[in-house]
Amino acid sequence: MIAASDPQEFVPSGRQQALKHPGRGQFVPKKSFGETEDLLLDKLEKVSLKERKEPEWWLLRKAPIGQFKENWSNRSKNGDKDCFHSNFNKSFYRQDVHDKSCSFKSFEHSHKTDKRASDNISRFSTKQENVCSSCGANSVKNRLNFMEDELYVKGNTVIWSRGLDSCDNLDNGRKTICAYTSSLPIKHAIWCTFYCEHPAYETDLFPVYNKQEDSSGVPVPSVCIVDAHNIQVFTQKGEDFVTALPFQIEKIWNIKYGIFLEKEMDGHISTLENKPSLYSLAFPLDEVCPVVMNIGSHIQVLSNNFKLVYTNEDPSICLMYDIQTRQHSVYYVRRVTSQEKIDFVQKINSTFHSAASLSNKLKSRYSMWECVKNSNYLNVPSPISSRPGSVASFYNQVHHSKSQSSMATVSRCQSPATSSVGSPWLQMASRLNTSVPCGGNNYAQSECSFFDSSKLMTYLNSSPVICLEHLWTDPNLTHDDTTSSSASKVFLCDDFTDQWYLCYVLPIKCQLCMVQIDFSDASNIRFGMMNHISAKDAVPVPTIRVLAVLEHNGNVSLYSGLTLVGKLHIGGTLVQHTPSPYVRRNLSNFTSPFPRRSSLLPHCKPSDPKFDEHLLSPVMPETSNVPPRSGNILQLNFQIENNLPKAVLNGLRDPIENRITLRYSDGTYYRINLPPLTAHPLIESCIVGLKQCLSRDVISVVLTKWYATRNALGAQDMNLEQEWNNFQGLLLELLGYEQQGVSINEDCPVTPLSNPKKLKHSTSGNDDDWVYLTNSIHETKISQCLKHNLRLAGTTKPSITNVKNTSQINVNSILFPSIKLVHFCLHLLYEDLKLNVLRSEDLKLLGVFLNKLSRDLGLVEYSVHYWKDFPDICTIRSSEIVGPSERKFVNECAFVDKKPASVMNFIYDLMQGGETGHYPFVNHVNNRSRDIIEICGVIFKQLHSTNTTLIKYLEPNFSLSEHLILDEELVSPGRTPAEQAVLLMTAKNITVRDIDTLPPAIYLLMYSTLWKCRTEPPSDLPVEAYYLLWRDDLAAQAKQMQDEKSDGSNDKNGMFTSQLQGIVPTSKQVDGEQQDGMEDIESPLIKLRFPDDMRVAEARKMLQSSKPVPIVLVQRPDVSDHDFIEEQEKHLYAICTRTMALSPGRGMFTLRTSTPVITEPLQTPQLCLAGKAPPKGTTVELNHIDTPSNMNLWPLYHNGVANGLRITPNAHSIDNTWIIFNKPKGSMEQQMEHAGFLMALGLNGHLKNLNVLNTYDYLAKLHEMTSIGILLGLSAAFRGTCDLSMTKMLSLHLEALLPPTSMELDVHQNVQVAGLLGIGLVYQGTSHRHIIEVLLSEIGRPPGPEMENSVDRESYSLAAGLSLGLVTLKQGSCSLGLSDLNISDRLHYYMVGGNRRPLTGAQKDKYKVPSFQIREGSSVNLDVTAPGATIALGLMYLGTGNKAVADWMAPPETQYLLDFVRPDFLMFRILARALILWNDIEPTQEWVESQVPSTIRPYCMIKPTSNSNIDYEAMNQAYCNIVTGACFALALKFAGSADEDAFQTLLHFCHMFTNLTIKSIAELAGKPTVEMCLNVLLLSTSMVMAGTGNLDIMRLVRLLRRRVGVASSAVVTYGSHLAMHMALGLLFLGGGRYTLSNSPQNVAALICAFYPKFPTHSNDNRYHLQAFRHLYVLAVEPRLIIPKEVHSGKSCYASLTVVKIDGKTSFVKGPGIIPNLETLQKVAVDDDRYWPVVFKRGQNWDALTTILSTNGFIEVKQRAGCLSYLADKLGYHSQLAKTLTQSEMVPWDPPASSIVSFTHDQAIKFFCDHFLAVDNEQSTAEELRVRKILTKATYDAVVKDKLIIVPVISFLLKVISDMKMLPNSTNLWQIKLIFAQILSTSLSCNLISPEVVLSVKQQITDTLENWEGSLVEPLQAYLNGDESICEPDVFPRLAMYVIFYDIPFKYDCCGMEILEAMLKIQKKFSVTTLDKMMKFKFKVPTCKY
Repeated sequence: MIAASDPQEFVPSGRQQALKHPGRGQFVPKKSFGETEDLLLDKLEKVSLKERKEPEWWLLRKAPIGQFKENWSNRSKNGDKDCFHSNFNKSFYRQDVHDKSCSFKSFEHSHKTDKRASDNISRFSTKQENVCSSCGANSVKNRLNFMEDELYVKGNTVIWSRGLDSCDNLDNGRKTICAYTSSLPIKHAIWCTFYCEHPAYETDLFPVYNKQEDSSGVPVPSVCIVDAHNIQVFTQKGEDFVTALPFQIEKIWNIKYGIFLEKEMDGHISTLENKPSLYSLAFPLDEVCPVVMNIGSHIQVLSNNFKLVYTNEDPSICLMYDIQTRQHSVYYVRRVTSQEKIDFVQKINSTFHSAASLSNKLKSRYSMWECVKNSNYLNVPSPISSRPGSVASFYNQVHHSKSQSSMATVSRCQSPATSSVGSPWLQMASRLNTSVPCGGNNYAQSECSFFDSSKLMTYLNSSPVICLEHLWTDPNLTHDDTTSSSASKVFLCDDFTDQWYLCYVLPIKCQLCMVQIDFSDASNIRFGMMNHISAKDAVPVPTIRVLAVLEHNGNVSLYSGLTLVGKLHIGGTLVQHTPSPYVRRNLSNFTSPFPRRSSLLPHCKPSDPKFDEHLLSPVMPETSNVPPRSGNILQLNFQIENNLPKAVLNGLRDPIENRITLRYSDGTYYRINLPPLTAHPLIESCIVGLKQCLSRDVISVVLTKWYATRNALGAQDMNLEQEWNNFQGLLLELLGYEQQGVSINEDCPVTPLSNPKKLKHSTSGNDDDWVYLTNSIHETKISQCLKHNLRLAGTTKPSITNVKNTSQINVNSILFPSIKLVHFCLHLLYEDLKLNVLRSEDLKLLGVFLNKLSRDLGLVEYSVHYWKDFPDICTIRSSEIVGPSERKFVNECAFVDKKPASVMNFIYDLMQGGETGHYPFVNHVNNRSRDIIEICGVIFKQLHSTNTTLIKYLEPNFSLSEHLILDEELVSPGRTPAEQAVLLMTAKNITVRDIDTLPPAIYLLMYSTLWKCRTEPPSDLPVEAYYLLWRDDLAAQAKQMQDEKSDGSNDKNGMFTSQLQGIVPTSKQVDGEQQDGMEDIESPLIKLRFPDDMRVAEARKMLQSSKPVPIVLVQRPDVSDHDFIEEQEKHLYAICTRTMALSPGRGMFTLRTSTPVITEPLQTPQLCLAGKAPPKGTTVELNHIDTPSNMNLWPLYHNGVANGLRITPNAHSIDNTWIIFNKPKGSMEQQMEHAGFLMALGLNGHLKNLNVLNTYDYLAKLHEMTSIGILLGLSAAFRGTCDLSMTKMLSLHLEALLPPTSMELDVHQNVQVAGLLGIGLVYQGTSHRHIIEVLLSEIGRPPGPEMENSVDRESYSLAAGLSLGLVTLKQGSCSLGLSDLNISDRLHYYMVGGNRRPLTGAQKDKYKVPSFQIREGSSVNLDVTAPGATIALGLMYLGTGNKAVADWMAPPETQYLLDFVRPDFLMFRILARALILWNDIEPTQEWVESQVPSTIRPYCMIKPTSNSNIDYEAMNQAYCNIVTGACFALALKFAGSADEDAFQTLLHFCHMFTNLTIKSIAELAGKPTVEMCLNVLLLSTSMVMAGTGNLDIMRLVRLLRRRVGVASSAVVTYGSHLAMHMALGLLFLGGGRYTLSNSPQNVAALICAFYPKFPTHSNDNRYHLQAFRHLYVLAVEPRLIIPKEVHSGKSCYASLTVVKIDGKTSFVKGPGIIPNLETLQKVAVDDDRYWPVVFKRGQNWDALTTILSTNGFIEVKQRAGCLSYLADKLGYHSQLAKTLTQSEMVPWDPPASSIVSFTHDQAIKFFCDHFLAVDNEQSTAEELRVRKILTKATYDAVVKDKLIIVPVISFLLKVISDMKMLPNSTNLWQIKLIFAQILSTSLSCNLISPEVVLSVKQQITDTLENWEGSLVEPLQAYLNGDESICEPDVFPRLAMYVIFYDIPFKYDCCGMEILEAMLKIQKKFSVTTLDKMMKFKFKVPTCKY
């Protein structure tokens, strides 16, 4: 009997929740006054005195606990406390692989309960060995921690709940995740997973069919609920879909590709052939498609003869039952191939002549009422609309679905079969989304609608998606209807030997059919022999790998495959549930042994047991004489008195891990736990080893006996030691040992046959307890240490190893022939355990067992091997129990060497460079040994001349095969051995935690290798490798790169990637009065970048425009109040000119600094044009003076742009809905701001999300500003794409792009200008011929008749020129196919003038009539065409160095020629010349001055002389413009670079022109000219220093912006303030996060934005459209590097070294902006306080690019003893750390407090507090010495950042200390390995100095030599092969001596002389070993070496 846990009565959790659930929401119609009687009657009709029992059922599945701990906090705060929302986390749906099956559901009509028989939880992955060679002590316990999901269905409600089990530290109570409610009774509910795929058109090039195909697309775990008319699918994201049922469904099933729908058969006989009965649904929005079957070379629809019984996802199979043949068949479920689909369609077309005949036949044959017969109302809602009648309700809450799920729009088109749009009865309800009463019912419209037959019948001619391919058929053929039926339960299970079975229960035959199945190869699933077991029911127990079978007598038996394990003892149930009949007749004498869960429920009626007075009787009752229904099956029917309950166990269900549910006939359920196979990790490892060396039949017997032994009655309280003794005894019994004397430990029984009866425990002790304790093994371990400390005299005890063993061997035992094989396999496990310090106790237990086997088998070398490890409990003496007569029955193994494999000795030989041979390896037995040996082979391969294979791989059948050490990529010649070792560790999934479990010597070896490449590791290592190197900073960078690559397929915004997502805050919501649009600028990053002053606050103060400005004027006595008010308003108007120009600068300041709250509109700061007069704060407004009308229109537009630019490009959910949500409905001012807001969205890439319909609505209003914003925003978003839809949109607003016969459209001039530049943006860099022709003609477009093109012609021509420059950007004369256009010649013509040429283009006929208002004559108007043509030439030849074109731009050399050029045009020519000669630009004053002709320079900025013919005004104006143009070009070349030379050059000219403004000499050039040049120079300087927050420029801006008032208004215009504040905004671009790029396309954008011609007033667009000022956004680039400490996660300061391509090195203080990446060769974190992080071009340059394009964070790691600059600003502490860390000297006695100051490791701090910083007064001298050494070593380790040596030093000290008290020979191998790798190997690392190791070696040598006197006789006996009889404490010393000096056992000289023997063996042993052998073997005195 196998003891199960005490059963717990099971009540589904959903039953209790259903009682509290309010049920489905009902529509209550509105009642008019006076209809109270009808209302009361309606309510009374719903009252029923009869209790209505609704059917209930539930499903259970396993949910791994690790995925759900964090989700318990997602509970709903509304409604009931146990109620959860339906938008649950994605991980809620991730099922274990054991739960991916669906089985037949049986019905119990007596209880009206539809119960699912099984979830069939089993491991359906590929066949693998679920083993672990290094399991922890709690591995079994941890495996049982899981969560159970329950899906409870009753009536109209489905409740999903989750609970924990087998976990003591978590809440075991169940939580309700979600409750779903349907308007109709629910028929089916199931968990399923759909796959969201992108739509693809099927072609003939369909992929070749492969059985191993995976489900493509994004998995969408869901809950699928089916009622009478709909399939409702609820997904993890809260989305829900409703699909109308085209037919009634019998059952739904999970499959790998969605779900199966089994059609309910109504008995109607159809004339159609092969009427399909099974359909598939791949996605809720797909069509319902018939399932086809592959028959030979064709496919056909599955007929009605087949009934689906079972499905499984992995492997993708299903079980079908053929009603005609009465056979079960297994089919493979796969997708239909393209060819099969074509053949199927052709077959359908040949069957039905036309689609019309099919439609008529369907309409006549199938009525829509056939689909819904026996239904009183219908429900066909739309699958994409909100449904009041189909909701996921949470009590009284109504959860509406989304109008259209994002998943649906991305993945699928709306399916015709599931749509109800075509239904005329649903159009109104679907459109209005309201509930409308229908007829006399109170149901909503969604509950009363009609089917559209044409829609619902499309499933009959839809193409199939799933095909079934036959695999296997039940060979048993039955023709008897009474003995054949479909299976009631199907599942997959495996046995102890990992053999899988497909099992199904035949209820009529009461048989369990089991057929072997092998699906290790998914493309070739094979089936074996079928077997039968008599059973009423069965379920698998997946964790234990057994099968629970319910027998006919009511008992439950456990099977492992076909092997009976034992009967299950179920105790603790109620008496009426006890299977014994005499117990059931005497219920009065029994009560329930435990509290029933149901008794605590208020709705459960307690049972009323019947009592009688009969005595207990062991006599079985008589059976009835009713003949059995079929066969010879015994039908037992207990005669039970009528007054007694008749409850019998009639079913098993719900297997989860090791739990199953017992179902009784009275509706009671019990949940029981089955005991595990083992709880001891050593036993688990031994079982794995036995599986590798024994056959399936043998291992099945072994595990069956062990399970029955381990879990026998009374063995529940067994501890781990008793469990191992039982397992050891069982193994010895199976190996053939008889019971006499096989006991290794006299305390414990060895076999289950010798188990004594369990005695009662006594709470009071006696003397026997003390005697037992003194004689125990524990006492022998510590007695020597206690005697040494207490100075007690020792007493000798006889060794237990000398007891003579008189056991006998039974050669007929099942394991005896394999005894050597078992010993060898367990020996490999024994050696593997040596490499895990956590399993040292297991090593000792296994060593004792193997020592016994080796002694009995006469394996002397093995016995000596175990004796060396544990000399106190093992012995060398051979027992010879297995004599020669028995050995002939033992199977010999050729691969088993006489010399035992020793992993430590093997690694030692590798270190010494000697011959190592091959180390045996058995998979899953000694995997750790293989890994460590292979890594050591890589480390020490330089010491070996030949690269031989180190591992001898043994297959499970022990056939030899060579096993390569490394892959080819790991042994690349470019990598060092250390790097190859790191990669090999990573490939073998070795972590830091694994290294910590290695023994000290191997631990030191691994870290010594890792430390060699820790400082500068390769940049291409995986993440795990950096963690091994303790470089968490590099690991974080590599992980970020991996994440970016995995997300690389995601569609990002057009021009931008995700920007700074880690440091951008969510926009703050503040009051409207306090809002200034810069609330989000305050951030920790800003404080880090500018920590020492208030420059950010000052910039914010200068750029705020939402508050009234102070009007500080003093009223003079002679000024009246009226005049003073006018004076105040005039002063206010002058200040308002500045206020209106602030918004563009604020947009730069706040660029991409916040993410909006998606549920609220983005607040726009007010543009305040009022003032306040102190001290009373009187409001001053512009009411009494004349001001231009609508002067704030463009400032409002700029205000909207600045507000929109705050949004980051990676802000989520900036979709069409949110954009429309921000659409204003108020005043004209809000519309202007919204127009700018739209342009800002386009500049950041968000306007792409605006759909076409809403775009049309915006443009159709013909609002000028809105159209400009839409056109420019969309053009920027589609920059350089040649998008056709954008071309069409822009063509509607450009007359030149329309055909000549098109209708004339009234388009505003500014809209045409915006559209013209938009064309250039869309076709940027494409050299599109037609676009170029149009733009060339538009530059010189003449004014048309009737005032057409007569206003702001200059801006139109400039826009055409800029657009042409964008299209031909950097193309020069190399553009193919454009030579005939003579672009450069025509542009030169527009620049220098000439006679008018004939017009070209589509609209040339329109301009034949000259303008009636403007007379230009026969020459081209240069004032209009020259700027655009000049800039176009410069952009076209950008960087080409074309001297001929550059000479066109040269300034005139003489005064005469100077008169032919407008002075401001010289600025454009110099700019264009510099663009062409881009590489000649130098950041020096000399280069700028060199642009001025030598004939002009002498007359510039000097006082004019009298009587001179020199035109000083022309000369000085030319000088100012030439210098300004050169400086502007210089700024473009070095934009965003923060180049110091360029900055100083530009700053010099800024100061020069600033000084000119206050000097009279400025009148020579004119103050307007000087003002314009100063503005351009200020902007140019800010362009170079963009994002740096430079104070020099900021001071200049603050000085110049004060020039407000009437006196300066003539010179300082609106454009001056616009330029100044744009310069200020550039300094703090994006809050210091961004800078500018100087790539060609970005240079063009900067010219468009900072065009050196500024407006004179706020509505001035004559020369340049003001909307272009914001195009600088296109040139913005994130180049901010932010160092972040990897452990604290906080930003910090660090020095960065930047090396340019030309070799120049510069330093940047991080956080800081680095130069353009195209000019750099290397970027490195080069700081003494942090570990170096290097980015090099050609290596990991992509990582730097990714970092800059995302969030800019570079993870850095502090060095030992260093603090951050925030904590140690001046670096005093860090300087001390630097001095100490770089010093080679270590202080003798460092204090423990100094150690703590150098590290943040808590473990080291605790170590210092509790071990090093203790009171010295209570310590002995020895303890003080050890503590001093340990303190010194710890100090050195902490200071040098090598903490990993502390455990090694501690180990060395412990070994030295233990040698005096408790000698341990096991540790001596570690000592030898440490000595070898540090003293004997040239490849050693300097983690531990050789001096320290030499000191330890000397102490150990001295101790061993002190022992020699007492070891003379034992050593001589050892060399002679005898075991000496000596004191027990001598054996550990002897073993340590033998191991340290490598002295061989039983060395025979064969009678040779001493000299001859030494010469023979000198090559085998070292000099030290020979010395000791001569001393003890030959008794020759030796000398000291």
